[in-house]
Amino acid sequence: MTGVPPPRSFEPPPGSKVKPKKILSPIHHYLSRSRKPFWCAEHPVTRPPRIYVDQKSVFREVAAVTQLRRGDHCMITLNVLRCLSPWVDYLVSLMGSLELFHLYHHFVILDDVAFVDDFGVPRTEQDEIVSIMEYSNTVEGFIEEVRVKAFGAWCSLPRVLLQTLLHKAHCHKVPLADYGDMPHIFRMEEKLSEEDRERIVRDAVNLIDNQISYNILWANCEHTTNLVSGKQQYTSPEVHFFIWSLVRYTLTVLGLATLHVVTLKCYSRYCLHFPLWALVAYYSCTALPVLAQILVQFARMAHTVAASWRKSLISRSDVYHLLVKELCRAIFNGALAVGFLVWAPDMIKIADGRYPVRISIAIVFAYLASDAAFALLAQVVTRILVQTKGHFWLIGGSDHTWEEEQLLKAKAHKSKTE
Repeated sequence: MTGVPPPRSFEPPPGSKVKPKKILSPIHHYLSRSRKPFWCAEHPVTRPPRIYVDQKSVFREVAAVTQLRRGDHCMITLNVLRCLSPWVDYLVSLMGSLELFHLYHHFVILDDVAFVDDFGVPRTEQDEIVSIMEYSNTVEGFIEEVRVKAFGAWCSLPRVLLQTLLHKAHCHKVPLADYGDMPHIFRMEEKLSEEDRERIVRDAVNLIDNQISYNILWANCEHTTNLVSGKQQYTSPEVHFFIWSLVRYTLTVLGLATLHVVTLKCYSRYCLHFPLWALVAYYSCTALPVLAQILVQFARMAHTVAASWRKSLISRSDVYHLLVKELCRAIFNGALAVGFLVWAPDMIKIADGRYPVRISIAIVFAYLASDAAFALLAQVVTRILVQTKGHFWLIGGSDHTWEEEQLLKAKAHKSKTE
């Protein structure tokens, strides 16, 4: 079949006697009919938008793969175990769809998707396989690359392993069908003209030919996708989000350690309450960072929603949905996570030294657990509304953007004057 990429393999170093293996990707399994992709059947209902981790961008899960066009900045749930098992891939993809995971893999669509063929492979109007530009690798590919570069010798394995880890992903053109086992695809909401799309594809292809050396912190898939996409900024908000999360977890552990140190010094035996300095240190490291994150995220989200509405990136129903949903998230997380963190010292006193590990784990992951619980609840409610009512927002609102509403108002005013 024409246009099918060959199985991937790695060229052994000069003088090596290692025989490279051919690595099959999902598209080869689809075309051989050994299995089918998990692409969802086309759904006419528009999916509700979401706020990205930087609280500055809006993205949306596409209802069908045929909605994708060249130049689209797309994402799937980050999956370090990709291609090990189709069902593992689908489970990870579903977690992202349910908002249980907030780290994503980014790529750029290089062709318009016209249809999906009988094998489950997205194709263009010219019946060519739709491709994407991405920085990626798989566990199988990583292991094979290390094996080939190490000459099959154990003595060189540590050096090759370190070098490959630092540059584990490669910028290349791959079929979109390789993500058929992860059918939940997300797309950044952008207004792109035909010229913009042509420029994005041209820059993406140029990046493949002149690729930047991969680094997970300062040259990852998000950096490069943002560089060539409509944003045209070499940045990775997910790295910033990850670093802040590490800082917050570190502060939580420090605050928790303060209480444990006080407990070990036997204050619990002789004092009815923790010392004031210990409580101040604990709350400053646990409850305050979480509360600050909730408030800052909501404020930035509200500004982003208003700006996206004025840019006509989202409809009025989208605006109402996002504002109400994120307000409920802030209240839910504030009451559950912050409330638990505030009450935790009393819980430790009541426990009187019992269950220290369980209480400590609950304190460290209080915000993560509350946010996941709300996200799952919100997704369940939203999907029930879509299935039963045909829409995710029912009170007021409309499917019109700001520009469309202005045009409708102008037409209505013109008809009245006539």
